[in-house]
Amino acid sequence: MRTETLNHRLVKFIWVSLIFFALTLIQGAIITQESVRFFIHEGPGRIISLVHTHVGLMGWKSLLLMATIYYLVPIFSGKSIVWPKLIEWIFWVWVVSLAAACVLMLIAGIVGGNAFADGLGREEIKSIVSAYAMPGGILCTISAIVGLMFVVQIFVTLFRGSKVA
Repeated sequence: MRTETLNHRLVKFIWVSLIFFALTLIQGAIITQESVRFFIHEGPGRIISLVHTHVGLMGWKSLLLMATIYYLVPIFSGKSIVWPKLIEWIFWVWVVSLAAACVLMLIAGIVGGNAFADGLGREEIKSIVSAYAMPGGILCTISAIVGLMFVVQIFVTLFRGSKVA
């Protein structure tokens, strides 16, 4: 694949990485509020801080790291990225599954917080929250599988790839 084509594909990784970075900053500011901190520390609100961590690590940092690796591997190895169409597939499945998982986890945190504020017990709250957290976990697993596909693509590029076009 030509380097110009690869670089053009990577711009969207950077744009979406910046969007996830902004979301992480906003979430960080929200979880410093006293009522939210109380829910996180005294109730089952840990899911809120987990969403903040996942958006930060899987959202902006991982996308930026993928873009950097996709850009640097051909430069340092002299080899073209194998299976170039996989780059698009990895990007879209990663972003959509991660965004949907984060929304589901945020909803779980809000619903759980409301249930906690209403005085429900831990087991009741867990059953309410699991309706959102379970599909969110499945989507995070899909993201992890896609991340492993990225790793395999880079390993194959390094070991078997052809010279840069």
